[in-house]
Parts: sequence; C-alpha cells; structure tokens
Amino acid sequence: MRDLFFWFKSLLTLENIKAVLGSLKRRIFKLNFLEMRVRLNEESFSQPAFEGVELKGYSGHLEKGCINLLNSIGSLGFWNQERFRDEILSTVENPGKDIFILAEADSIVGLTVLHKKSLSDNCAEIGYVAVKPENRSRKLGYNLLLHVLAQMKNRDIDYGYLKTDSFRLGAIKTYLNTGFHPYIRNDNERKRWQKALDKLGMNI
Repeated sequence: MRDLFFWFKSLLTLENIKAVLGSLKRRIFKLNFLEMRVRLNEESFSQPAFEGVELKGYSGHLEKGCINLLNSIGSLGFWNQERFRDEILSTVENPGKDIFILAEADSIVGLTVLHKKSLSDNCAEIGYVAVKPENRSRKLGYNLLLHVLAQMKNRDIDYGYLKTDSFRLGAIKTYLNTGFHPYIRNDNERKRWQKALDKLGMNI
C-alpha cells in the first residue's frame, strides 16, 4: 500500500499527467510505439565519466531500489516485485551484466536494461531508460546510454533499438544525441516523427 501511494503521488505532476494522456491517446488510436535504431558498427562510443554516482550491475539487494526508481517516474505505471521480475529480470540474459544501475549514496538514481539479443539478426533492445526526475539535469540518462551502447559494441551486437512515444521530446533528444535515428515503417509514423521533430527544430 505504501508503494502504491508513493507511485500515485509521483504520478501527480504536470509532466506525468501529460505523459499518461499521451499514452492513452496512443492506445485509443491503436498506434504503435515509435522505434529508434543505431547501427553499432557505424558509430564509436567513448566510455563516459560518471561524476557523483556509482555504476553498478544488478544484484538482488538492489531490487527494491530499482522498483522505487521506476515508481518515482509515475508515467511508467505501478511497479511491484512481480512486475519487475516479469518485465525486466526475465527479459535479460544475465541481470548482473545486462541491468545497468546508477547509485548515489543509498539511492538508485538511474537504470536501463539490455534485453536478450535476437539471434536471427544480432540486435538487442534497450529498455527502461529511467532517471529520477530530480536528477534529469545531470545528463545521467545520456551517459548511461553511451555506456550501454559501448558495451553492446564490445559484445559484437550489430544494432540496438529502443521504443518511445512522440510526446517524450526530452527522451527523443537524448536518443538522437547518442546516435539513434528514427526507424520509420509507414507514412503515419513519418508524420508522427516529423511532428515531434518539428517541436525540437529538426527534420527527418
């Protein structure tokens, strides 16, 4: 009950309310998530320096902190142990090497997940690029993504991809700055991408 209250309180911010409304709109109109891709053999990724935070691999004693982080974002929905294990732990090859965590003192402030690699086309999805709202001005998500991409390249993965929504402009800008590009599958997605990029002053 305490976790549910914490999540609901986190949800009641203008940013999260807009995100929830955007997600509802996507579902009502039966729209797919937008996809972005990066070809790892065409990019170079330097290992970033993390100032004031410690980069860790996942271990069991960090589970509660990871759940608290995901709930602090609000618009990702309510997280508990069951959801964390179903949607994150069960989707990686090795939690200690594929769940990347940023910790500051006793608090987890950043998280991202490298899902199991597709053997058919040697690609892997990056999911849950999450940073505590009060830490988003520190470029933690940007540096965490660069680190994960460098790890993927070291593992000889051909390309990485992630999914996002057109209203998550801050996230899209970060993804573009780390080498991702829109992966456009139809005219409708092209229009959605152009609308989002217009707001960022960019073109497809």
